[in-house]
Amino acid sequence: MKIGILGGTGRMGRGLAASYARRGHAICLGSRSADQAGTVASGIEGEVRGGSLVDAARDSDLLVLAVPFGAAEETVRTLADVLADTIVVDITNPFGAITPGRIAAVEVHANAVPTARWVAAYKTTFWKTLDQPVNSAGVTRDVLVCCDDRQAGKTVMDLIASTGFHPVDCGSLENARVVDLMVPLMLELDERYHCECASGWNFLAAH
Repeated sequence: MKIGILGGTGRMGRGLAASYARRGHAICLGSRSADQAGTVASGIEGEVRGGSLVDAARDSDLLVLAVPFGAAEETVRTLADVLADTIVVDITNPFGAITPGRIAAVEVHANAVPTARWVAAYKTTFWKTLDQPVNSAGVTRDVLVCCDDRQAGKTVMDLIASTGFHPVDCGSLENARVVDLMVPLMLELDERYHCECASGWNFLAAH
């Protein structure tokens, strides 16, 4: 699969690029600075290249939105024409900020570009754990996934599972409102218990 990462020079973008490249996917890191993206890409093993935001959006089967939340809406509006019918994995976090209409970050972006196929994921995943799908206690880390497009959601969940993480279907995009609010608490607990960006939420189901 060809995967583009918008904001691919950041910590989450780099970590996801490395994880996907190890599974044989072709990665394009998109950045406002194509030169910087090329430099970062050269340090990641596998089929990874750098380019502009447009390059990453235009040439990919699936996109990851990894720019800061404050810049994300403008970014996707600028790329609206090339995002149509494309699966976009929104990993952005408002980190406790009140979004317009008190909706989830992914809903803000889905409202801006409704022609894309939006999936929220990796909201509660720290960048330091992207190469550690199983924690030190032997527990597979969960990745919470919200979407309205079930086929797009399955594609993303299969991708997540292929990297060793356990995807959890959390239902509709509206449910991402709850996931967004879990992040500030996660950060507080991580600091309180000195987890050093290695904590996460896991769903425990009784069987």
